[in-house]
Amino acid sequence: MDKILVIRYGTIGDTIFASAFYRELRKNLPNAQIDALVDGVAESIMLNCPYINNLIKLKKKYRDFFYYYRLFKNYDTIFFLKNDNFLSKVAFLARVKNRIGFDVRRNFRLTKTAPYKNDKHEIDFYLDLLKVCGYKVENDKTEMWVSPSEKVEETVNNRSGKKVLIHASSRFPQKNWNKANWAKVIEYLAGEKSANIFFVGGNSDNEYYSGIELNSDINSKVINLCGMCNIQETMSLVSKMDLVLGIDSGVIHMAAASDIPSILLNGPTSLVRWQPRSEKCTVLTKNYECSPCMFASSRNKRCKNKAAECMEAITYDEVINAINNVLI
Repeated sequence: MDKILVIRYGTIGDTIFASAFYRELRKNLPNAQIDALVDGVAESIMLNCPYINNLIKLKKKYRDFFYYYRLFKNYDTIFFLKNDNFLSKVAFLARVKNRIGFDVRRNFRLTKTAPYKNDKHEIDFYLDLLKVCGYKVENDKTEMWVSPSEKVEETVNNRSGKKVLIHASSRFPQKNWNKANWAKVIEYLAGEKSANIFFVGGNSDNEYYSGIELNSDINSKVINLCGMCNIQETMSLVSKMDLVLGIDSGVIHMAAASDIPSILLNGPTSLVRWQPRSEKCTVLTKNYECSPCMFASSRNKRCKNKAAECMEAITYDEVINAINNVLI
């Protein structure tokens, strides 16, 4: 039996993108042992993944060389969905027969490679690793594997009316939209649409949401869950929404993977690389010459403004029109 290890750790969005890879790999090798090397974020998302036999927790790299060396010795094939100089070197030293990843300098002496540039979606890059091995790819849609959450059930089920999740805050301030516009959108949703509004994020997002000034009547329709939900609970919450509205973040990709309608306010992030793969996702963006600039390799292209002009250019009316197309 084939013994395969897939290495993909990192952000929520990238882990959700990898769901298409795991599914298509399992279709091609239904009887193989397929394990995944993951960090805490990826582990939380993949707890119920039906395509993986075992989730193996990432340890510190250089300090735990022999841990990885012994681990890799157990596998015939390693797929590097995450470019990693250290781990690819260990796989080479462990003489893993098939070492498959992207043709970037960060990866060391792989046996099969696929191109990795900026010209296509991250999901398609992942699936290219299957194609270079001669495997078929039938479906490029993402998935999310949700566990029932009693906390989410109690929070959501006793509320009548539409349910809208807003994720407005990023650690990259250039991704954020105008707070005054957010306040008007929330007031419209609560007033005109009689919607229940849910905020989600970490404890650090509370400061951002507290800066969105709402009148007392609207506050009663807002449920702030920042810092109160783990990743699985957030996934469960997303799956129960009528609409997810927000900036480029893992939450938007959760909505796409759950087939939940969403509206993405996008400015500095490349849509070619990271647009949610869902027909139910409406993208509001401005085609500035300098966009995209997030994660650009050239310092001259990176946005120097805390409030990116491309985000500020998205208007309140555009967001309301998009909402009205979803919440009839």
